[in-house]
Amino acid sequence: MHMNAGIAALALVLLIGKRKDIRLLPHNLGYSVIGAALLWFGWFGFNAGSALSAGGLASSAFLATNTATAAALISWVMMDVIKTGKPTLLGALSGAVAGLVAITPAAGFVTVGGAIVIGFVVSILCYFAISTIKTRFGYDDALDVFGIHAVGGAWGALATGIFAAPFINSLGTGALYGNPGQIGIQLIGIASVGIYTFVMTLLIGKVLDKTIGLRVDERTEIEGLDTHLHEESGYRI
Repeated sequence: MHMNAGIAALALVLLIGKRKDIRLLPHNLGYSVIGAALLWFGWFGFNAGSALSAGGLASSAFLATNTATAAALISWVMMDVIKTGKPTLLGALSGAVAGLVAITPAAGFVTVGGAIVIGFVVSILCYFAISTIKTRFGYDDALDVFGIHAVGGAWGALATGIFAAPFINSLGTGALYGNPGQIGIQLIGIASVGIYTFVMTLLIGKVLDKTIGLRVDERTEIEGLDTHLHEESGYRI
């Protein structure tokens, strides 16, 4: 799901091109904290809830989800300190989201130790994708959907093939527990989803762009879609 969203975002970003004003940054960290907190809490619903019962597997998925997210938050803050010399709140929130993304495919299969590794590594990979790959190729992914969701989702899928423990869930056995072939299966899935999503999104996007159009006019884009298209403003009483 996250890979699909991230790859689709990249395809559309490449199709549409850069914004007229790329200096716009998140401007209300209070809302960002609330949103990330709601995500973190709500994530338990579908990770642990996927067990369909309040038993041991649900508890394991719940714990793995929380642990990986916390590890990813810490890892991203460390990357910020190494890169810029100081931690940032937005970075911590980005790390938490990356951790949630990465642990989702693995939550019902891995131990707490595996969850820590998955969470810690995902922030390093996503941080590199945003700070280096995005800068190198110059695509304007304003919300870093590719950098966090596609990269994080791909790592989570691959990591499931590495850390899946049969004593947690008998439906999956990873490379660390005697089934290295699972890594190959995961890689095939990652490549299949990535290629299919990218190609199909480009095709659909091209059709939409030639018919109803994908981009608003310059004034609407700069002043904001909420005001012009939805006639809503955060400042309206």
